[in-house]
Amino acid sequence: MKLDEYRKGLENEPFQAALPHYMEVDDVNDWGLQKGGEWFTMPNRWGVVHKDGNYLFFITDDDGIGRIWHTEEREDEDSLVEYIKDRFDIKLAAARARAERDQMCQFLQCTYGYPPKQAERTAARFSKYEDIFEEFRNFQHCHVMAQKQGNRVTEQGYTAQQLVKTCQLTEPDAYLLLIRLREEPEAALKELKAKGME
Repeated sequence: MKLDEYRKGLENEPFQAALPHYMEVDDVNDWGLQKGGEWFTMPNRWGVVHKDGNYLFFITDDDGIGRIWHTEEREDEDSLVEYIKDRFDIKLAAARARAERDQMCQFLQCTYGYPPKQAERTAARFSKYEDIFEEFRNFQHCHVMAQKQGNRVTEQGYTAQQLVKTCQLTEPDAYLLLIRLREEPEAALKELKAKGME
């Protein structure tokens, strides 16, 4: 993949704001960037300079100064673009996860009346386990207590849907109990038994 092609693809990425801004420059060194014969610093930028027959990828820091904090050199463009893609995919995945957690927090606050901190703690607990997070997110969007492919998270023989019905729990509480059944099965099963729900 060529750099221009990759950059154009990023324009359609909904979370591109999580990435530094692209900038074309003439040269780069440990201190900063050069364009039109002048050296300067600029925060939160990235780019590629063709220098000494190699491709040099740079990112500037985002702390307001803008000095270079990372460079990577490759002999061919495809290899460098693959490196940049791998690096930026991590940032984009983190931005998507953060946005999904924010949406989940809003859902917990609006639908269940959770205070903000409780909503954040609950969403953080769900996000610890990808399968539980995915299933609750599917419930949030589709009102179906199952994952998109139809299977249900099961812990110690219980699904969240069963816990809602048999224990008269809210949906978030059912998923929190699933997490307890996963992390502390003996204690959670003992509590269920004490309440006559096992």
